[in-house]
Amino acid sequence: MTRALIGYGLGFGLITLAGLFLSVNEPVARSSGQLDIFVILLRAYTPLLAPISSAFGQPMIGGYPPLGAVPLTLWLVIGCVVGILLMSPEAAAKATFLTSATILMLWIGSLFFSAPAWQDQHAWLMAVSRLAGDLISRPIDLTFILIAPAVLSALTGQMLETIKERPIKEKELEDRYALY
Repeated sequence: MTRALIGYGLGFGLITLAGLFLSVNEPVARSSGQLDIFVILLRAYTPLLAPISSAFGQPMIGGYPPLGAVPLTLWLVIGCVVGILLMSPEAAAKATFLTSATILMLWIGSLFFSAPAWQDQHAWLMAVSRLAGDLISRPIDLTFILIAPAVLSALTGQMLETIKERPIKEKELEDRYALY
């Protein structure tokens, strides 16, 4: 379980940093305070939630222009990195799935907790309605986010675990059946 938590922290940190670099620059809030963290998280995770749609040239959630294959590539690369570093399919799959689910939950939570940072309640309600409608209308993107990085991470971890164990087994067999 420790390996999965380490992988979770790594995956979560990497995807958050990537999201911050890709963040959309929507002028939704002009307040200063503790609630700005939710606006920052909302902006950071929005481009990451529609990787397949963006790769096919569809607008991102919220109607922003697509980023091409960048979000898709980020999810897959982070899945591979977690699998490579953990070298365990079980821990890698758990960590990557937990990362994806946390990103999705934080985005939803940020959407609601950012309400006081908006200029008025009507603008916030319209934005929530638009963003939630966009998210729900993209089941392929949601399925991809939750499944593909975890599967890729598990496959990468399994390949590295197999490669790591193979020389040990061969040496063990040679030692066991060696003629002295």
